[in-house]
Amino acid sequence: MLLLASVTVITVDFRESTGGPVDRLQRAAVGLFGPLQQRVSAVARPVGAFFGGLTEVGGLRGENRRLRAEVDRLRAEERTYQDLLTENRRLRGALGMAGRCGCRTVGAAVVARSGSNFQWSVTIDVGSRQGVARDMAVIDADGLVGRVVASSADYATVLLIVDPTSGVAASLARTKAAGVVKGGGSGPLSFEPVQAGAQVKVGDTVVTQGYQGGVFPQGIPVGVVERVGPATGGLVQPVAVRPYADADALDVVAVVVAKPSAPGPVTGKSSVRAGIGR
Repeated sequence: MLLLASVTVITVDFRESTGGPVDRLQRAAVGLFGPLQQRVSAVARPVGAFFGGLTEVGGLRGENRRLRAEVDRLRAEERTYQDLLTENRRLRGALGMAGRCGCRTVGAAVVARSGSNFQWSVTIDVGSRQGVARDMAVIDADGLVGRVVASSADYATVLLIVDPTSGVAASLARTKAAGVVKGGGSGPLSFEPVQAGAQVKVGDTVVTQGYQGGVFPQGIPVGVVERVGPATGGLVQPVAVRPYADADALDVVAVVVAKPSAPGPVTGKSSVRAGIGR
């Protein structure tokens, strides 16, 4: 009966002209039920969107985790890239420092620091396989770092110039006054002029003093004079020197495996040698 009624209504609607009984009935139904459908849709749409969103939550969470992992990976790559750039600049600086004295060097990375309170030293990742041996000077981009005191096949121990037992033959770049730089541990270095009454001023640059058979090449920056005290006993002035190389921030260094021929004799050389800790 419903099927027969539907076919009858469709046939009448198809055959009648606009404005017929069925057309008027349709317009009346639309006018009557349209506002009701609108209200029902306004209520049902948010509910449907809510339940539809619930079905997508799992996918959104998975996508969020994937994007977070991608961001973390890119940030890690950026940090690695910046670290490599910094290491490259430091190594280039160390090689440039070696070029100032015409030295041949081997680049190295600091892999460990001394765990002892009695020695200021670091371990580097080059050794006898790379031509590194005892009593070779070690430098970085800022200046003198220390000297090799022990080496194995692939590693070496470097005694830093800040170690209290360290001694470096040095001179003032301005006046060429010779002396010895000694380590002060966590404090500044000290410069002891060979000749009493040597003219030392705050801001003077201290560089290595090369001599025949010496460990350090000529002219490597050691530090800058930051304090000059009164002469003790009328003989020498206590001179505090701030080292250029930061012992607490060493990462990349260069070992001087071959240095140019030593310069001629310098005044007071024997006195300078006597104050150097070997």
